[in-house]
Amino acid sequence: MTRTQRLRPVMQHADKKERYALQQVALSQAVLDCEKTRLIQLQDYKLEYQQKKKIDIGVFTPIELQEFNRFMQQLDQTIESQMELVELRLQELEQQRRLWTATRIDSKKMHKVVEKLQKQEFVEQERKEQKAQDELAQRKNNSR
Repeated sequence: MTRTQRLRPVMQHADKKERYALQQVALSQAVLDCEKTRLIQLQDYKLEYQQKKKIDIGVFTPIELQEFNRFMQQLDQTIESQMELVELRLQELEQQRRLWTATRIDSKKMHKVVEKLQKQEFVEQERKEQKAQDELAQRKNNSR
């Protein structure tokens, strides 16, 4: 068994780790996109209510206005929490990208090592074949 054949499982494992890391990047990106969408929805929802307040300002009773303001404060807190969550998901995505980059570098290194070994094995095999051909030619010359 050649060295490259022995290293093949290691190379396959490095490739598998790289693929998994890339899947994690894609998953983190999807989660981030979802959280950003939710943030935009909350901000749009708040904007709608603010516009409604401007239109209906004279129609509210003091209690309704107080409830409206309380609701808007809660909405602001929810938006703030969602913004923090988006930032957290962004950090997680960056971490996943760093991990993927590291596994990708490791995988490329492994491929280069295997490629170098394959070239060495090829050269060695060519040398052996040339030596065998030379010996065969030498024997033919000696037998004449």
